[in-house]
Amino acid sequence: MGIFSKKNKEPEITNAFQVNEVNNSPSFLPWVWGFNRHDKPLGNFILESILNQIWLAASNITFKGSGKSLMVVNDITTFIDRNSTLLINQWIQWGYMVVFYDRKRNYRIPSYEELKFDTNGRIINKFAVVIYSPQYQTNRSSLIKIALPVIGSINKMAGSDDYLTETLGCLSILSGQDLPSNPAQKENFLKNFGNTYGIGEDKYQFLMSNREIKVTPINPPIKELGFNEKIEKSYKWLANLFGVPLQLLFSDSSTFNNVKEAKLYFMNNTIRFYAEQILKVGRELLTASNEFIPQNEITYKFQNTPELEKSLSAACEERSAYLKYLMDLKAAGIDVSKELNELYQESRSLFKEV
Repeated sequence: MGIFSKKNKEPEITNAFQVNEVNNSPSFLPWVWGFNRHDKPLGNFILESILNQIWLAASNITFKGSGKSLMVVNDITTFIDRNSTLLINQWIQWGYMVVFYDRKRNYRIPSYEELKFDTNGRIINKFAVVIYSPQYQTNRSSLIKIALPVIGSINKMAGSDDYLTETLGCLSILSGQDLPSNPAQKENFLKNFGNTYGIGEDKYQFLMSNREIKVTPINPPIKELGFNEKIEKSYKWLANLFGVPLQLLFSDSSTFNNVKEAKLYFMNNTIRFYAEQILKVGRELLTASNEFIPQNEITYKFQNTPELEKSLSAACEERSAYLKYLMDLKAAGIDVSKELNELYQESRSLFKEV
């Protein structure tokens, strides 16, 4: 193969329009890790159910310009809008959001291998915009790193519950002439016995022998171990860590009066927080463009969320009160033309949304 070989190049996309973006490699978010023999990945499932609430809610965020037809603003808002899920993924997994850019207004999500850090854990790549989470700022951690011990505990409890259910919770002491006596033979016997006998479809349910075998059953208090209750409590811990109200996950929760209030809280706190972090990234990309465009040219709004209309209406009422105050000052002979123009520029799109 010559030096112009295309063997290692990625194939160009010619037949599909990419509405949003995907990770460059499957290892971007390794939510599933290796399990011990008797573990069950229920913790991973619980994590995904919590994250799914965040993804569904975050899909209602739309980033946009303030109204002027500026190419750089359109490029940045299009990029962060298409990559908002990946940016939130970065925050959850790594503890920060980072975007690479160049002078030709090309923006991209880097892989972890591309990042360079100083001794304090700060990203020092040239032409990069970074915003760190509180967890990373204080102890170089992230939400997923904090959650891993709880998820691992859920996996162990779920696996133990299944194992004890499959074996009917029966532990016994076997004794007889034909049973092995030395340690190595005992270990091999017990290993094979656990793999061979049980209530599973691929196991023998009865032990048969030509000689007498004495069985002394040991019945552990499985119910008293409370695996289900412990798993549910761990589920709630994870939901609280990720800022997802229990009403959106459990129908019998009573933290809020109803699901509508829970959704309003979720959107106004957790999802708005993510939207604000992505907005900061977008505005810093705008500043880095050297186009001398004010940062407030980029903003966002929530779509398909009637629960937030009250909040938007309140924002309009505040501006109406401010307008009345400015008009009173103008009537008193004070020049407030600059303030009136700023209020107009800030509010014209807001009134349309309401």
